[in-house]
Amino acid sequence: MAIKDLREWIKQLEEQNEVAIIKEKVDWNLELGGITQETFDRGGPALLFENIKGHENTVGRKFFTGGLASFSRIALMLGLTKDTPYRELIDIWRERSKKRIKPKIVKTGPVKENIIKGADVDMFQFPAPFWHKLDGHRYIGTFDGVVTKDRDSDWMNVGLYRRAIHNKNQLGITFVVGQHAWLHWRSYAKKGENVPIAVAVGWNPILPAVACSHQGIGTNEYDVMGGLMGEPVELVKCETNDLLVPASAEIVYEGYLDTNKASFMMEGPFGEYTGYYCSVPHTRPVFNVTCITHRSDPILRGTLEGVPINEDHHIEAIGHSASIRDLLDERMKGVTAVNVDPSTAWSNVFVQIDNSYVGQVQQVAANIWSSMSSVMVGKNVFVFDQDIDIFDLNKVMWAIGYRLNPDRDIVKFPGWISPLDPSIHPKDAVHEAVKLGDRLLFDCTKPLDWPRTDEWFGERFAPLAYPDDETMKIVRENWKKYGIKA
Repeated sequence: MAIKDLREWIKQLEEQNEVAIIKEKVDWNLELGGITQETFDRGGPALLFENIKGHENTVGRKFFTGGLASFSRIALMLGLTKDTPYRELIDIWRERSKKRIKPKIVKTGPVKENIIKGADVDMFQFPAPFWHKLDGHRYIGTFDGVVTKDRDSDWMNVGLYRRAIHNKNQLGITFVVGQHAWLHWRSYAKKGENVPIAVAVGWNPILPAVACSHQGIGTNEYDVMGGLMGEPVELVKCETNDLLVPASAEIVYEGYLDTNKASFMMEGPFGEYTGYYCSVPHTRPVFNVTCITHRSDPILRGTLEGVPINEDHHIEAIGHSASIRDLLDERMKGVTAVNVDPSTAWSNVFVQIDNSYVGQVQQVAANIWSSMSSVMVGKNVFVFDQDIDIFDLNKVMWAIGYRLNPDRDIVKFPGWISPLDPSIHPKDAVHEAVKLGDRLLFDCTKPLDWPRTDEWFGERFAPLAYPDDETMKIVRENWKKYGIKA
């Protein structure tokens, strides 16, 4: 059985000693963010804050974060044992996400226990953190599911786009060129119409996990969630529009985006996933909240962005690795593994190949950079032989150190890069949401065209200085006899 809601997920984490419940009073202004950062840095548990300053008597009193801030907790989300390796999590994500299951529409659910409309809407009733001292606002939306729909088709999308609180019933929202909410926005803006929108907060952790993953145009993320869960997502219709949201979510707020640019408000800055403040304050669309539905004593869900490795870096490493592997398998032969490692917030992509034909290395980079996902993923592509474990950064750095000749093996290619990349100065940006820069391919494979040489025992590349397989087989068979506790 899939996790039915956030409360069951927290209970499961308690049973696995994977959550800390904080009853000490904590200030939403910076302190909550500082505690979260220190916990992430220490590799600590998920956090449930139950006593937040100024929210002792508001509608929402609790805040949860960090539920997916480790690969062990991501494994639990997928119904696996905590020790499931990162590489295996990617394979399981790939397999299940292809077996999509359509959602089930139900009449009602726990999220409808309380309904607030009109003048009673007040987003300050929820303990949204002021995460970093340079942030421009309290951000209520950092790890949930934003639901929009294409105006002229049945395509409903669930994405993850940050939201700042402007006032009691208006939020700022940010999406960039090419993102699916941007496409939906355009479909309404061309007609001069407002965009229906809803946000689901606090449900099965698969909701934000899929919302922040790369899915193709036209894909309904609820179908992907169903595949990963192994059962359909139960959805209810919103109160003020036809969008669908999980029936057992903690909170849903709904309304519309005004497409008239005269209505835009200044939003930002925000401490970004790259670990820097790269986006400047800018006028952005306004999310007018017309209705809130919520469970009794609802739990707000969010996460801290910033210097890697944080929660979103962990979960998106799996989703991005899976999508890049699927992309490469569709377009070429010989790819054996992909690691969009969380350490660089998806800037560096490590690809392992069988190195079986000339041009294979270059084909890897060309395919990644030709995809829409490359605006955020794969600024630098590193390609390795099969004998390099690309999930072991020690082995990765070893290969970079001794298999790469800068004159021969580093290729520079111009193109778009993340608008949040600080390696391009704001004055050189094409637009506040568009930056052009150089991307790099690092060929860390053994050259196929080198001649064999006696200096290297008749091989094309220097042999490894490592005990031979037969010796290691004997040692491993006799390991217990040596009495070494390792």
